[in-house]
Amino acid sequence: MAEPCDLCRRDALQFLYQPEKSTRGISVHLCTYCGLVQSLPRIDRSTRAPAAVSSGADWGNVRYGKGFRTRAALDAITQHANLATDITLLDVGSNRGSFASAFIAAAPQAHLVAVEPDERVAQSCSTLERTELIEARIEDVALERNRFDIVHSCHTIEHLARPANVLADHWRVLREGGLLILDAPNIAILGADDIVEEWFIDKHLYHFSARTLGRMIESVGFEIIQWPDVNDRSNLLFVARKTAMNETEIVSDFAEADYAEKLVVDYIATRARNLMALTAVAAEIHRLAPRGVALWGAGRLFDSLVVHGRFDPSALTLLIDTHLKPLVGERHGRMLADPESLSESQAGVVVVMSRDFADEISARAKSLSPHAEIILYSDLLSRANTLLAA
Repeated sequence: MAEPCDLCRRDALQFLYQPEKSTRGISVHLCTYCGLVQSLPRIDRSTRAPAAVSSGADWGNVRYGKGFRTRAALDAITQHANLATDITLLDVGSNRGSFASAFIAAAPQAHLVAVEPDERVAQSCSTLERTELIEARIEDVALERNRFDIVHSCHTIEHLARPANVLADHWRVLREGGLLILDAPNIAILGADDIVEEWFIDKHLYHFSARTLGRMIESVGFEIIQWPDVNDRSNLLFVARKTAMNETEIVSDFAEADYAEKLVVDYIATRARNLMALTAVAAEIHRLAPRGVALWGAGRLFDSLVVHGRFDPSALTLLIDTHLKPLVGERHGRMLADPESLSESQAGVVVVMSRDFADEISARAKSLSPHAEIILYSDLLSRANTLLAA
């Protein structure tokens, strides 16, 4: 029997795309009825593999990305809840405890229940005051009805085999009028003109737009009181309030299905073009090597540069990555350095290999090495594409 769509429950899934380097053999499908993009088979439980800092679909188990979303979540909660009161919060997928720590510090009377199945990082919350840690998957945890004032879920829902069921359980455990703070990857990033990494990774089974995730949230009894920022193509941050449960049929949305199909088709073409351009990007960095090149960002973009652009990392003076250094130590034969190493080096050029944090990294690099030239990955790729088009 065919897998039904988890939003509209119809057997309307159509094959769309085969991701690169999938270790689970996943393929991407589109629901032609409601427009939700999803991966099959829905393998949400498997033997835990080592960290894979890859630009392909096998990326995973690094577990540091959620920390980037802590500030956004706290800002959203502060707008809609009084942190000075005795409130209880469920933190779904607490990871390394970045959000839990910040929330407990900001809410002096609050209590928090942290749910995290990965024993390698779960203990980050074990010593927090006013915090109960449950080491389990959220689907396997039986929590009391009407227990919480807030449910916070950051970049977890896309991993679940049955996200609608879990959202319904979030509704169940919230008190009347309670808040859901839900954050997920945004499929709109596929429209970025500088994308080179495989976005459809094995561990993400659902690929939401604001429209499809918003409809799923509303379908289980929430009223959305804050929609995602339309200018953020990387994340979907919703704030919703528990209201009366009214089961409604999900009607067709062929416009959303057409939008999703075009987005994926354009992504395939854009990524293929950019992967071809990476050899020219690598060549330009090699030409800069005599000036001393520090490359800041050793993640997926850097992996693409090495794997697809055939860049030789030995040409670098420094390879910097604040977040990866404590977790993997080296990338493609180069040891990772702290940002502070930049001020002690003789690097005359800093290449910023980041999309979302390019401005932040550039400012930090300039403060550490005022005389170095700062070059953005996006500019390098743009020049390479112009050369290829000439």
